[in-house]
Amino acid sequence: MENRLSRRLTRLCGDLKRFTRGFGKCGRGNVAVTFAVALIPIMTIAGASVDVSRAYVVKARLTQALDAAGLAVAGTPGASETRLKELAQSFFNANYPAAEIGVPGDLQVTLGQNVVTLAVSASLPTVLLGIVGVDEMTVGSEVEVTRETKGLEVVMVLDNTGSMGSRGKIDALKTASESMIEILFGDQTHPEKLKMGLVPFSAGVNVGTEFAQDYLDMNGLSSIHDENFTPGTNLWDLYAEIRNRSWTGCVQTRPSPLDEEDAEPNSGNPDTLWVPWFAPDEPDRSRYYYYSNNYLSDDAHRNDDEEERQRNTSKYDNAWVSSSSRGPDDGCDMRPITPMTNDRDYLLDEIDAMNASGVTHIPVGLAWGWRVISPGAPYTEGKAYDDPEVNKAIILLTDGENVLGTQNNHNGSYYTAYGYLAEGRLGTTNGWTASNRLDDKTAQICENIKERGIRLYTITFQVSSSSTQTLMRECATSPSLYFDSPSNEELTTVFQAIARDLSNLRLSR
Repeated sequence: MENRLSRRLTRLCGDLKRFTRGFGKCGRGNVAVTFAVALIPIMTIAGASVDVSRAYVVKARLTQALDAAGLAVAGTPGASETRLKELAQSFFNANYPAAEIGVPGDLQVTLGQNVVTLAVSASLPTVLLGIVGVDEMTVGSEVEVTRETKGLEVVMVLDNTGSMGSRGKIDALKTASESMIEILFGDQTHPEKLKMGLVPFSAGVNVGTEFAQDYLDMNGLSSIHDENFTPGTNLWDLYAEIRNRSWTGCVQTRPSPLDEEDAEPNSGNPDTLWVPWFAPDEPDRSRYYYYSNNYLSDDAHRNDDEEERQRNTSKYDNAWVSSSSRGPDDGCDMRPITPMTNDRDYLLDEIDAMNASGVTHIPVGLAWGWRVISPGAPYTEGKAYDDPEVNKAIILLTDGENVLGTQNNHNGSYYTAYGYLAEGRLGTTNGWTASNRLDDKTAQICENIKERGIRLYTITFQVSSSSTQTLMRECATSPSLYFDSPSNEELTTVFQAIARDLSNLRLSR
């Protein structure tokens, strides 16, 4: 195109030179005619400048659309050639809409072992170069995308609180999470260099009943083990006394600041071990208060106050819990943590099994997400932090702000991973202040995670609280890794965008 244009301009200049030479032989030539003749090459050069500028714009837009298509293809391992070419065309069309100037031809996609090459050309009509016979220009672009060979470890920390059960949100989360699995895994069922884990959370997390006893406070020595009970009580003994209930896998948080850290459990320091979740049987009756988790007869003196009735442990001896909705596992309804695995179908099954219940304790879920991806106990599937061949990322989603779930009784709240509000484990017995402390802990855990070089994505899902949006934005590794999804439909788009970014691709041209 450039050579053709150059030849036409050269020929035009020669013709104009011979034509204007005649004016020099005519004494009566006037200035107006001379100017009119001179205007022709000026307009031609100006036209060339305009049309060439338009051509460069088209080339830049073609390249941008090819980049997007190439990243999509290279970030979908294991897919068939037909599927990859369809994916490339789809992303190219989305990033080079019909309204753009220039009409693109067929997209050429070449799939190599580790390199994807994409090429396309577009034709565009000229604006001013038609005066020299150039009515159309053709612009082409080509990019190469190289698949990154590094390993990838990803943990999704997903809000499974009760509010997720409304307006189809839990189903939207499942669909979005499954779309991420499909992008990262492609058609591979057990990829060699990819591992993913899941941490569903609400007021706590469920580590699963197979969690190693070495990491649990089996001897009741942690400083928080006997809270709410007679001093020296071992919660495992209480579980053993109840005939029809057993530990279902939930744990309490460790004492502060261990609840914000990834310190490995050590039997030499019982506070580093995890205490089992045990929601006490709350008082049978009260003149002034309502209690939601009353599942045993108090077996107490009629004059005992509410706190004494609740602390009494004799009522657990050979006990039978008749209620199906109450008991020591009250609030432990979330699915167990899924340690990092490369088993695609297992991950999809666990996502599908998620359910919504409880209140929001973001720092609890996030801390366990960190523990799942870290190389040290209690989960050891993760590679070392300084392994140059592995990238680590955590995706945190919430649909609401941190709350305690306060109650108007002597406990002050529902039972959660932080026990009861009245115990003061958050440094306060005030519900509003306690929620702020949960925000502070969230922010601190975010900083701890980022300091370890873990890439942190955050998502607010139909969240109206500006303070929570700010908290999550500042929590992310960078503002560009924070996403707000105002609708169920947009959530899948957000997860797919993160999945593309997680592909860790190197773009070469």
